[in-house]
Amino acid sequence: MEVLIVDDHSFIHETLSAVVKRAVPHATVHSEIDLAGAIERAQQLGRVDLVLLDLGLPGFTGIEALKVFRRTLPEIRVAIVSAFEEADRMREALAAGAAGYIPKTTPPGVMVAAVRLINEGGTYVPSQVMALPSPAPSGPADLTQRQMDVLRLLVKGLANRQIAHRLDISENTAKQHAHALFGKLGVSSRTEAIAAAGRLGIKPD
Repeated sequence: MEVLIVDDHSFIHETLSAVVKRAVPHATVHSEIDLAGAIERAQQLGRVDLVLLDLGLPGFTGIEALKVFRRTLPEIRVAIVSAFEEADRMREALAAGAAGYIPKTTPPGVMVAAVRLINEGGTYVPSQVMALPSPAPSGPADLTQRQMDVLRLLVKGLANRQIAHRLDISENTAKQHAHALFGKLGVSSRTEAIAAAGRLGIKPD
């Protein structure tokens, strides 16, 4: 597994490298201090499985760096590791395609678990996102028990194959349940479904 850390502070490189090694012991970690260097390194490597990207890079504000990276190399999963902890910004990053949002104040053990989850195909969603008010779903929320089970696991950030394993169903069936509950909640993405779940009082354990 190839992991690229993009942050303009060298001590963050060391900290995140240690986190990655604990989460995925076989990973090879690369580091860059700016977005241009990160894109060039990713292209040189030919294969990068995960990018841990800081939002506070020189020359960028908000989630611009994420959007540029995703536009240039859309096939690479990018997770945000940032000092910015505003729930609005977290939700915006997740909606823009981030595979997770890890605040830099996250305890090391939780950070390791978050990186492991993202590496396994899941999405790490911080608890701050759940505090955001969410618009009323446009569709009815009369979810079946199985759809509720799937939604609870989505809130935990599990990927479809992990949900299928937990519920002892096929991955295709898990996808069908997710699609059906999206329709009932009136949403079109996991991030929107998680926000709607928060409104319904469904939160991570």
